Amino acid sequence: MFSVDEQALSLSPITKHEFGWQEDSVQSICVNPKEKTIVVGVNCADDQIKKGNNANCRIFTLKNDCLLLQTSFSTTDGLNYCCQRVASFSPDGKYLVTVGSDGKLSVFNWPELGNAMPPLDADGEIYDANFDSTSNLLVALSHQKCFVINLAKGKTIWSIDQPVVQGETDAAEFRGARFGSGASEGWLFVAVNAKNRKKAFVCKWKTDKWSMERSRQVSTKPITAFTISNDGDLLGFGASDSSLSILDSNSLINKRKIANAHSFPITALAFSPTGRTLVSGSADGSCNVVAVPRKDRNGGMSGSLLWFLIVVAVILAILILLAILFSVDGGNDL
Repeated sequence: MFSVDEQALSLSPITKHEFGWQEDSVQSICVNPKEKTIVVGVNCADDQIKKGNNANCRIFTLKNDCLLLQTSFSTTDGLNYCCQRVASFSPDGKYLVTVGSDGKLSVFNWPELGNAMPPLDADGEIYDANFDSTSNLLVALSHQKCFVINLAKGKTIWSIDQPVVQGETDAAEFRGARFGSGASEGWLFVAVNAKNRKKAFVCKWKTDKWSMERSRQVSTKPITAFTISNDGDLLGFGASDSSLSILDSNSLINKRKIANAHSFPITALAFSPTGRTLVSGSADGSCNVVAVPRKDRNGGMSGSLLWFLIVVAVILAILILLAILFSVDGGNDL
């Protein structure tokens, strides 16, 4: 665990926890937004898995700069190898969603850890899940299906079985999804990769009528990680060429791109709570902190630059008017 210096763009170690050498690597991790609690997906040793004792979901609390294990339980079924690919808290901290590589999706009440709804068995592995800002809706997706669940009703209220890009079906796969918030409230952003691995898109869906209002190609390489800032102004994604990009959520225009941000593709991505930095992690074992461009909603132009141009335009208009008046006066005999 590290603290982030958003001025120096640096990381300082706080503490760490080492798992047993026979245990698996970390497959998922999330932090409760309302308390110092961390949920980690780590499989037990093979002999425990074969006995049906894979307590793969570990819950830690941070106290006095130490990570303390509170409890652990299984979020997967069966005796075969299966890991917790996804873990995420709702914005109000009252729900925890976990997804296994077997396609099992579970939503737990927090902190009781009782089932908030019956577990779902998806057709295929689920790669991403995200709550909306009200903590009432949950979006999840596999490569070929994206669906939204109403938690109060415990049922799917919208789904699409195949991503469509540039008018073609069965030519792309879903990769990530994030509900908008703040400035982008009422939108669902979905990352889609072309199967030929030559294009990647971000699609905007209006959630009041579940219609796609905009789709834009954002990369020539597949997206590997996808996120949104807390205020909903910016989207971030990593691509298979190890690049990192930041988009304006309104226009989907690229505001910043960092080529070769890592030696291997980015697997984890998150904006800081302030939105001033974006932190990325990669399979190369590195973690980077980058500055986020100043927020604006004016086609990519910062507010200070916009006002500067307005002032310049006004001054030019005044000078032109004075020149015309001077020319007219100069032509009269005094």
